[in-house]
Amino acid sequence: MIKVKNMNIKKININITESDMSKMIETICTEKQNVKKTNDLSNLFTELLLKSTEASSKFIQIMLGNGLPNAFQKNDVVRCSWEKLNSGLPNREEIYEKLKENNLLNVDEEVICKIDCFRGYTEYFPYTVKFKYGEDLYETTSMGFEDILS
Repeated sequence: MIKVKNMNIKKININITESDMSKMIETICTEKQNVKKTNDLSNLFTELLLKSTEASSKFIQIMLGNGLPNAFQKNDVVRCSWEKLNSGLPNREEIYEKLKENNLLNVDEEVICKIDCFRGYTEYFPYTVKFKYGEDLYETTSMGFEDILS
């Protein structure tokens, strides 16, 4: 995994047409002797990728030479910022107070978490993470690739 410190990665919005996607897919179909098979694969992959924003994004990253992000697996220990971690929690204030009381937040307001589930590269929030916030108190929430700190 590439670690980037103190650098804000800016996302840009790119409009890709179905034709653009199809041309990129054709470049990975190298079976020149069977044009119909290449066209069929290109049409199928184009349709599948266009149904998923996340899959399309990952495909374009691969085509740009960036590859897929490294995936953490079940039971891997990671850090997550409290700011990202709390976004889906209904009782976030209570959990935050318990985290502070139990000294479970570091100086950067990060929490030690364990990967509970990795749902795959094409999910918008591919991870479920679990974290402890008290003696026998645990919570789970969904996180994206960019939300997980190693």
